[in-house]
Amino acid sequence: MIVPDEEYLDFSRVPQSRGVPQVLVVSGLIGLLMIFMIGAASCLYSGYGHHWPAPTSMRVDLGTLHD
Repeated sequence: MIVPDEEYLDFSRVPQSRGVPQVLVVSGLIGLLMIFMIGAASCLYSGYGHHWPAPTSMRVDLGTLHD
């Protein structure tokens, strides 16, 4: 005996999205902020310990050409 389905699946409408979760948006913004903070720190600390040109670089004895 053929029994009709009790559950009818309606495929006439497109499912609606609930949107992007707020946790994902907040974590994305925090990650983006951290990327820019690391970049700024790299730029600010790039000159630490570097003195170019060195004041003694022209005083280095390279030896004589005639031995």
